[in-house]
Amino acid sequence: MSTSLQVNFRGLLNEITLPEYKSLWPLFEAIVNSIQSINDSVGVEKGNIQIKATRIGQEKLKDFTNLPYNDFEIIDNGAGFTSQNYSSFLEAYSELKITKGCKGLGRFLWLKAFDRVEIESVFYENNQYFKRFFEFNERDFIKPENNVVPTTQQNIYTKVRLIGFKNKYQKNCSVNIEPIAKKIIEHCMMYFISNSCPQIILSDEDEKIDINDYFNSKVKDSLHRDDFELSNHIFSIYHIQMNESASKHELHLCASNREVESISLSKKIPNLNTRLTDEQGNEYYYVGYLTGDYLDSAVNTNRTAFYIDEDSNLTNTILKNDIINNSLNFIKIYLGEDLNKVKEKKKEQIDRYVRSCKPQYKFLLNQKPEVYDDIPSGLKNDDLDIELHKQTQKWEKEIKELGKAIEQKNRETYDSVADFDKIFKDYCSGITNLNKASLSEYIIRRKTILDLFSKALEMDENDKYKKEDIIHSLICPMQHTSDNIPFNEMNLWIIDEKLSYHKFLASDTKLKSIPVINSKSEDRVDIAIFDQAISYSSEKDHFNSISIIELKRPGRNDYSAGGKDRDPIEQVLRYVKQIREGKATLANGRDFGNVENTPFYCYIVADLTSTLRDRAETSGYTKTPDGEGYYGYNPNRNAFVEIISYSKLLSDAQKSNQVLFDKLFSPQASEVTELTNS
Repeated sequence: MSTSLQVNFRGLLNEITLPEYKSLWPLFEAIVNSIQSINDSVGVEKGNIQIKATRIGQEKLKDFTNLPYNDFEIIDNGAGFTSQNYSSFLEAYSELKITKGCKGLGRFLWLKAFDRVEIESVFYENNQYFKRFFEFNERDFIKPENNVVPTTQQNIYTKVRLIGFKNKYQKNCSVNIEPIAKKIIEHCMMYFISNSCPQIILSDEDEKIDINDYFNSKVKDSLHRDDFELSNHIFSIYHIQMNESASKHELHLCASNREVESISLSKKIPNLNTRLTDEQGNEYYYVGYLTGDYLDSAVNTNRTAFYIDEDSNLTNTILKNDIINNSLNFIKIYLGEDLNKVKEKKKEQIDRYVRSCKPQYKFLLNQKPEVYDDIPSGLKNDDLDIELHKQTQKWEKEIKELGKAIEQKNRETYDSVADFDKIFKDYCSGITNLNKASLSEYIIRRKTILDLFSKALEMDENDKYKKEDIIHSLICPMQHTSDNIPFNEMNLWIIDEKLSYHKFLASDTKLKSIPVINSKSEDRVDIAIFDQAISYSSEKDHFNSISIIELKRPGRNDYSAGGKDRDPIEQVLRYVKQIREGKATLANGRDFGNVENTPFYCYIVADLTSTLRDRAETSGYTKTPDGEGYYGYNPNRNAFVEIISYSKLLSDAQKSNQVLFDKLFSPQASEVTELTNS
């Protein structure tokens, strides 16, 4: 007595996967079954497959062209559902067509994407014609089970109707038949290439496409084949230029004459992100089809993926990345001339843009020519600028990683001094060239700010000076704190380079609104800087210093003792007193401790008019050697006060930056020659 092994149909169906983006694969499965049935039939002179796509509700609407397809009917004149073929249909993992790469599960894909399938077939067997009709569905599996009767009809055919396209797959299907025709060609390409494909006609209620003619007129002429070997397995790659029937560059991995997996090539091969142009000026997309016995043996049961390790394994002799990389090498050779056209055109565009608009990127292109390949072609200038910036950031990251490598090497033993010299020189070279662009922008910005500052100090057409607000905004944006002012918008270096580095800054802000002090004063300080970087302390929660900057309108000459803000010296010392009387805290509320011993540095920037000189000298301040300012110290406030004229402020800033301006704007002849040759 023998015992048969039972298969749970619904359990098997649940185990089968069908990604939504492969919504048409059940249709392809039916088409391939028809092709194989015709090729296996004896006496079929001309194979023919008719595919009809039907929309839901189309009979009720006049304009139904945008309705989705709901049913597909596939009719072929192959051998039909003979007893042998029907028994194979009923058997999961049937081995009837195993030599063709069939896994015996393809028909189950139908019920993953459709509600039910109706099958009708007339076939010839035992010297008689029979007709078989049954429904294939998830609930009943086969209905009715006794489904074959003799018939007087003598034209052999099989009709498969895929009914009720499930929504999640339906929405991933085109509403026009031409894209579907292209997909059929792509999936069954190997049948077309081998001339073993019967005539296939695809139609809907409005249009009809002869898919064989479509292939012959738009695909066939561009076929080219290359072979390569990996671990004693031969792989063949077919190169095709698709003028209309493709929307991107792809490599299709095939098994048993069918496409299984598609790989986009836009990120695999440089300069392949747009259409290419052939010698006749025709634009096209490249499509490759890779075949081989190894792929046939490694496809999964659903023919939706391969059982091949990507880049490392312990058992397989061939890696998927090895297969793909070998294919890419042949694709690059095949597309070589057309890729070079794109590369040269793109290089001209990038060079022109950098030369005329963004010269700071010239160092990047000189030192990292591979950047040309990494940047997509056909970009607009704004997008090109973003890409160049990304490449600069990428290089910066590489340089930082190289610096870390040097630190690590310092802790290790070198094989030779030469090894260290090489890696160190590479690092220094990268740092030097990378910083050239940043330094150029830095210098240009400083010169521009000083030019604007000089203009702001000039009288207008009515012989009046501009208000101090303009000057204030050039030095630092008003009514902001350092929490919301970008570092590069603060130009405190005009007054003192050390002011640029601090823990907190408040600009044109009431003392009571400054979060790091607890003051109730309504006085508004022009600029207050906490923890100027002029000294260092091991205590974290401690102000090293506090600086106050008071800006006065150019040309002002009404300073006097007494009166609110008439005496700028008294004004800044009042701010010092109010801050001392408050309780300094961190922005998060944590106590900063006593500021009694914290030194204050006060800068009064104004034109040295007669009344201001009088106030400085009355206060006992000392005149600077150049006569352009005064300075003094108030021991009761622990405050250093410096009065600086606008002319001195501008002159000193220009002088301290002049060497940078000269290097950039007036280079020596040798430097010009070096730059030109680089």
